[in-house]
Amino acid sequence: MIVMRYEHDSASFAWKASSFESPADYLVELTGDDRGEMLAAVEALERSGRLSPVHALTKSDFRFDGLRKKLEHGYAAVRSGKGFVVLRGLPLDGLSLEQFTACAWGVGTHFGRALSQNAQGELVTSVVDATAEDATPRMYRSNLELRPHSDITAMISLACWHKSASGGASIIVSGVTVHDEIRSRVPQLLDPLYRGYHYHRLGEEGPGEEPATPYRTPVFANRNGQLSCRYQRSGIAAGQRERGVPLDERDLEALNLFDEIAAAPENRLAFFLERGDMIVINNYTVMHARTRFTNFPEPERQRRLVRLWFDAEDFRDVPPEFKLFAENGIPKQEGRRATFDFKKLYSDDTVATGGVPDLKVSDGEAAQSR
Repeated sequence: MIVMRYEHDSASFAWKASSFESPADYLVELTGDDRGEMLAAVEALERSGRLSPVHALTKSDFRFDGLRKKLEHGYAAVRSGKGFVVLRGLPLDGLSLEQFTACAWGVGTHFGRALSQNAQGELVTSVVDATAEDATPRMYRSNLELRPHSDITAMISLACWHKSASGGASIIVSGVTVHDEIRSRVPQLLDPLYRGYHYHRLGEEGPGEEPATPYRTPVFANRNGQLSCRYQRSGIAAGQRERGVPLDERDLEALNLFDEIAAAPENRLAFFLERGDMIVINNYTVMHARTRFTNFPEPERQRRLVRLWFDAEDFRDVPPEFKLFAENGIPKQEGRRATFDFKKLYSDDTVATGGVPDLKVSDGEAAQSR
């Protein structure tokens, strides 16, 4: 019998909460000069009538000077360091949401090219609670708590325009740490995770595509020593159900252990993104989550994060099965939109989904990490 060793060369990504003495270890503080460079670019675009649509703007429209060097440092941390960076201090005073979005987009152009995030082909989306207007929104457009997961992209960024009244703490955890802890504790449970699972496409599949992937997407993959992770428990539960392939006891044991390790306080960072903060995450090595939240009563004060997805040439060597569609991200599909009811899935299949997430992160714990 061949025993897999599951070794890799991705040790820099295998961090825990204790790996950071303070938030300064992963923060890039933006200065008044940095904000001035962003504002100068936005003002020039406004004068020329080109600020909208923001997705038409390119890196050449944001020729930063000193800020460019900080963003290069941030990209290096995301690509080959710990797998994430938090930029603190995007301009806010006197700006409209459109102007703030342009600043976030300009920063994003220095990390990679934008990917479509849904079947509508949107390159810029807002993380808000849209349940009042959409009966079956994608999970990020609800106020539900989300367990650590990966999105269908190489990098994701979230820039905070407004916080919620309570809740809404951001949580990140290293997928490499989860892998190594499983290897240490119950290595045989890595076998089904490397084999992978069918994922539901949530109603955003294109012509000729099936509702769930006919192929298995591995949770963990090692390509030339680069260990990468793709994980979303609810998408797995829905996809396996759609394909008529129930998760067996070994699958459930592996997924439950994965969730247990990912949620452990010693493995995660929990903090609030304050107004003007922008986090950029390597989506192949770091998973993100958030706690359930309650909005302020005023519509203009609802929790809103500007979300971007990116990819970059030679960013990371990952298997083609990490793509749930023909290309990275979610290709535009005329007339299609997400239609999957996650709340119903949680109630119908509590075992496969692992139940409604409860990360037990209080506002007090997240506030202490500032």
